[in-house]
Amino acid sequence: VVGMTRSQWRSEGKLRSLGVPDSFEEFALAIHVYTLQEPSIYEVLSQVMSCPDRRVQGGGISEALQACVPYIRFLNEALQRLPERFVYRGRVYRGVKWVFPSPERHDPVAYFKAGATILWYEFKSTSTSNEVMSSDNFCGHQAGPRTIFFINAVRGYRIADFSFFGNEEEVLFPPLTQLRVMAASKTIIDPKERGPGQAALRRSGHPDQVIAEQIVDSPAGPVSGHPDQV
Repeated sequence: VVGMTRSQWRSEGKLRSLGVPDSFEEFALAIHVYTLQEPSIYEVLSQVMSCPDRRVQGGGISEALQACVPYIRFLNEALQRLPERFVYRGRVYRGVKWVFPSPERHDPVAYFKAGATILWYEFKSTSTSNEVMSSDNFCGHQAGPRTIFFINAVRGYRIADFSFFGNEEEVLFPPLTQLRVMAASKTIIDPKERGPGQAALRRSGHPDQVIAEQIVDSPAGPVSGHPDQV
């Protein structure tokens, strides 16, 4: 996959057309690989980096996380090395098929208290398009647990030009990104409602909403979040 993409990019002069030096090629490919559906690198990374067992006795990390560390570091460096025009500031959206803290204890307003800090342990994908994050690949339009995050970004990274899915208008955030909760609303009526059709959707309700802003200083409030779902 990487070899084919490399050859195609070189024949098209892709990096130069983006104003990116040829020396950035390996970093660009690392970003591209992250967005692939098959193999789903982003799913593996998310599971490993958010796993409660990522820490082991003695202060070490799990074997699974150790195996991912070289790529995590390289991908993180790739984002940091992107030219300034790829840095995004503004509103982004993230949709997930979940309610917080769980369908059984559904109370996003209490869970995401205003002023609390959300810490993302792993890379997180967002989009500048609300429609994309409402699609079936993310939040979806069917009955069930759903939450949309409205995030005011200070420093995200536009990766659509390197992505396998360029139309998703993706903005990627590195590990340990912090968000400050501004507000949350509970609009899902019954997160356990399932099934297709408008009747089930009405019984389920509209997605819950969480409004947050990215912060770059140390967290001032309590840390919340559900790293494997947010």
